[in-house]
Amino acid sequence: MLFSMQRLISFVLSFLVVLFTMSMGDRPDTPVIVNENKTNPYIVPYGEPMISAHRIGAAHAPQNTLMAFEYMLLNDSEMNVDIFEFDVQLTLDGELVMLHDLTYDNTSNAKEAFGYSGITPYFHSFEELQCLNLGENFKINGEYPFRGLRGEDIPENLRVVTVETVIDYVENYSDKKFHYIIEVKSPALWGYMCTDKLAEIIESRGLEDRVIIATFMPTVSEYMEKEYPHLTRSAGIVETIQFYYYCRMGYDFNELSATYSILQLPYGKNVMPWKMEIVDFGTKQVINYAHANNIAVQYWTVNHIENAQYLTENGADALMGDDPVLLLEALDAIENEARIIKSDDAIAAVAAERNELREAFDIIDKILSIFW
Repeated sequence: MLFSMQRLISFVLSFLVVLFTMSMGDRPDTPVIVNENKTNPYIVPYGEPMISAHRIGAAHAPQNTLMAFEYMLLNDSEMNVDIFEFDVQLTLDGELVMLHDLTYDNTSNAKEAFGYSGITPYFHSFEELQCLNLGENFKINGEYPFRGLRGEDIPENLRVVTVETVIDYVENYSDKKFHYIIEVKSPALWGYMCTDKLAEIIESRGLEDRVIIATFMPTVSEYMEKEYPHLTRSAGIVETIQFYYYCRMGYDFNELSATYSILQLPYGKNVMPWKMEIVDFGTKQVINYAHANNIAVQYWTVNHIENAQYLTENGADALMGDDPVLLLEALDAIENEARIIKSDDAIAAVAAERNELREAFDIIDKILSIFW
């Protein structure tokens, strides 16, 4: 009991210190540690992150539409996209469609078309959703080029479309092998059915090695792990929190028995008034720890050049942004590279780096052991 109390106090103190130092960056002398024995294909060579079109390049075309795919592919020489990122939900009649928000209200004429708000795919058939103009609220250069289109005037590439249609379009467009980050947005039972449908699409097209499944729904993460362990998935919310705590404290990652191979972390989304991240997930410490444990690190939503450069210099594996052109310009402008350590035993190399938090709590444990 006394030993348990000691461990509890130590944990609470360590958690509080981690909590209040989440915005801190690396020490100036922190190196990038390259895992020479990595087997994860999504861990890329240093300074060469994969470029992902977030919501299929939402800065250039209406998000999560066939038009966006068409634009990205037609301009691939300029965009040079490696990964298409989009979100999926299930319709009432079981079709998998693309939608980021829980409803169509913000991106389309849904409220006008149905006479009320809160239009979700779950309660409408695929056919019923064909009245929507998914470019209604898309703004570019201060204008809304697709606003007001109704009925037959709505082009097919701005209507609700199935995931099978867009994937087949991309796969048949050229010989280039694109990757996909597909996020399951549907919660609970809908999320399970959505995952089943997505797995069927992936497996029937032999895309197991080119699709990463993501979700913010903890129950859906658990379902994926149980039913589709052979498919690549990113860490869920709870798993990400566990990872971050273990990373900051320098604990043995193997204790978590993690089954994910990708971390997808926010950067530039939650910023304090004085321009600091609330949680700086983009540090070398985070990326080094992930790479040492064969975990790739991808970031969203990277829409500023300075953020793209910072993450690339620290060793990021992928940058997800609304404007792929901006990301490429950021990479071309990078002048400073970090000090690099290449190691056949990256876990040992990471452990050898000084961890002030770990050192501090080793001392706390020793002090507590005197009293307990």
